[in-house]
Amino acid sequence: MRRYYFPIFHNGEAQTDQVGELFGAAELAVQHGARIARDIASDPDYDPGAGTIVIVVDGSGAEIERRGTFSGH
Repeated sequence: MRRYYFPIFHNGEAQTDQVGELFGAAELAVQHGARIARDIASDPDYDPGAGTIVIVVDGSGAEIERRGTFSGH
């Protein structure tokens, strides 16, 4: 199991993830990042113009994936 982190950028500001989550594979962490992005986008108070991005980062600090809530991917 490896630890992955999911910092979020919203309106030009970073929200760090100090705790992270354990996953057995990077693909599972990427799926979790996508789920976070979907959850943010489904919030009724969410502003789609905010340019929110969820980043998946591994324990060494390498970026694995970016998920933009505004772009639908």
